[in-house]
Amino acid sequence: MAWLILSAGLLCALVSCAPAKQTLTDAHGNHKLLVTFKDERENRPPIADPVNAYRQRGGYGNTSWSRQVAESLARDYGMAPVAQWPIDTLAIHCVVYWAPMEQPLELVINRLRQDPRVESVQLMQQFRAMGQTYSDPYYRLQSDMRDMHIESAHRMATGRNVRVAVIDTGVDAHHPDIVGQVALAENFVADFPETAEDIHGTAVAGIIAASANNRQGIVGIAPDAKLLALKACWQIAAQKSDAACNSFTLALALNAAIKLKPGIVNLSLAGPHDPLLERLIDKALDEGVIVIASVPSKTKPNENFPASMKRVIAVRSAHEESQDSPREPVISAPGQEILTTLPHASYNFMSGSSFAAAHVSGLAALLLELRPTLSSEQMAAILLASLHRPTPDQPFRSVDACSAVSRVNGTPGCLADAKTEPKLAAPNL
Repeated sequence: MAWLILSAGLLCALVSCAPAKQTLTDAHGNHKLLVTFKDERENRPPIADPVNAYRQRGGYGNTSWSRQVAESLARDYGMAPVAQWPIDTLAIHCVVYWAPMEQPLELVINRLRQDPRVESVQLMQQFRAMGQTYSDPYYRLQSDMRDMHIESAHRMATGRNVRVAVIDTGVDAHHPDIVGQVALAENFVADFPETAEDIHGTAVAGIIAASANNRQGIVGIAPDAKLLALKACWQIAAQKSDAACNSFTLALALNAAIKLKPGIVNLSLAGPHDPLLERLIDKALDEGVIVIASVPSKTKPNENFPASMKRVIAVRSAHEESQDSPREPVISAPGQEILTTLPHASYNFMSGSSFAAAHVSGLAALLLELRPTLSSEQMAAILLASLHRPTPDQPFRSVDACSAVSRVNGTPGCLADAKTEPKLAAPNL
């Protein structure tokens, strides 16, 4: 599927457009509602219709029926549509509306919930990716790889034939350590072009699957895995990793990920509980996808979703293990001062649970290479059993890739055969 960009012209055709500043990614989204209704196209035979078919760029896959329902709801409740899209994995149609400012928001929501046309209604939630850039480019280098014993794990697995969906900002696919690692890229954030500074997603991508033995920078946890870069978030400050997403963009990316059938979905983000996203994540889990999410470094009340979901593998930064967690069990992984890729062929040190989650997604790719049928529950059990005990050299308990791979591979230890040549040699930094 080509890049997806919502057509402003088509949205204006539905009803009069909202002011230009009221875009899908407006920071002041507290008056946006996300409304779904059953999609009448479900289970119908496809019709060759060049008008309503998906277009390669800027298109919108709707029907006259869905347009009429969206327009009638807008007219009946005084709302202005912002964007809409079919969520075909749940057989529903999703529309983002601006609620009328002159009416109490709770009243509008209650009225919509009683409308027989409406399947669900919720506030547009905001999510933030978590990370921090450090200035010293030579500090500690890839100590995380040594702490996890990645080189030993690579003797038996490198993530070959495993696809990891990175739902994040975009990824700089031209970075010399990421060239050839991105199998597919889609953009679900219409307001931000693909040339934007995608710092957070590029950093996550490098941790998971940076190339090995290419005489460039770093080695990823799963260098032979392939990435599906699904852009659902956007940078909120120049030259920083801070990024934001919302219910709609994340729903579109999750819907696409389910259809692409990756082995793993990485969600290095957190926010309030979201009913629509919960349904989509449950759908992905039911389809056998491993979903990995980061636990916020500083947990705020009711803002630990989706890591709070039962079957999602929750990951926090190892140096924060002593802090209270919104749920148990939680996997600890390196997340402080991690050297990784940044846009424009650069590297830097990053910290945050976002990057701890990326380590676990990469490790999960190693395990899926060896045993593709692992369930989410089995994966979580292996990771928990592979947490090493604190030592003077490693005071923080963290997942050990050597131990995890050994458990799946049925060997007594990654280093059992010291004479075996590893698949990967140490990179030239």
